[in-house]
Amino acid sequence: MRSDSRAAQVVALAAEQGGVVTSRQARAVTSVSVQQLKRMVDSGVLERLHHGLYRLARMPEDVHLEERVAWLALDPDAVVWERLDQPVPTGVLSHRTAAGLHGLGDLDADVVELTAIRRIRLSLPGVIVHRGVLSREDWQLVDGLPVTTPARTIADLAAAGTDAGHLASVVRDALTRGLATVEEVVAVLAPHAFEYGHRALDGQGFLEVLIAQAGVPATMLAVADLVRKNTAAAASVAASDAGQLDVAALMKAVTESPQARDALIRSLAAALGQSTASDTSPDTDIGAGATASAHHAARRASTIGSDRTARSRRSARTAGR
Repeated sequence: MRSDSRAAQVVALAAEQGGVVTSRQARAVTSVSVQQLKRMVDSGVLERLHHGLYRLARMPEDVHLEERVAWLALDPDAVVWERLDQPVPTGVLSHRTAAGLHGLGDLDADVVELTAIRRIRLSLPGVIVHRGVLSREDWQLVDGLPVTTPARTIADLAAAGTDAGHLASVVRDALTRGLATVEEVVAVLAPHAFEYGHRALDGQGFLEVLIAQAGVPATMLAVADLVRKNTAAAASVAASDAGQLDVAALMKAVTESPQARDALIRSLAAALGQSTASDTSPDTDIGAGATASAHHAARRASTIGSDRTARSRRSARTAGR
């Protein structure tokens, strides 16, 4: 009877950890013996994944099983909820694995990558453990797993020398989906700009070249800044359309097609027209003037963005000679 009770406790413990448990956790929490764990495997209750690592049998497929097992293996003595209460839970999933979990870019994730705050060697195949400094602001939960934030993921990929094409796709997705701000991306790219052929610490120039390389129009950042400066007016127009117009939505739409960009410019023109109307005499016809002003601003933003990108490319070619 006592053996059945302990087996039930092991099952409950594994279920609380996404269906996975280590032998050390099981012994510490339930006092189960190695022989009892073996009997649970023989009876089909548990499935042995690696030495000291088990999962519940007949569990639904876990698309993140490899990542979950690798993270558990970093600290096999502590249970999941204890580790997640820590500012840094020994280590977190990072680099290409983090990009995949966030759905950023199109990197090949043929191995599981983690970053740990101390040197740790795992015997698991297909797992890479980087050593690095982590703070609570550097990670978040994704499907119950601790994963570096999109901004920290971009920083790690740049530091690892990820080729510019793949890095550009990660940056593009992070920005267009609103998972990181332009300011955050510029800040994390700046320390690595020189290694990629840009002026030292020129995060802005580095970002603009990546944006262009990812196929995002050069006007995107300039138009986004224009919308930020007219937040109240833009929000009033968005509310009338039963949608929230924010920078992330704008950036996503701009990347999709020239038609989407034109539609956004028209919306912005209407927003600016409403804003101007509140400060203008009712007898003054301001609609056409506001629209022309907005289109002029958008054209100017396009010119500025294109000029910046051209300068960044010239700098890159000069540095490579």
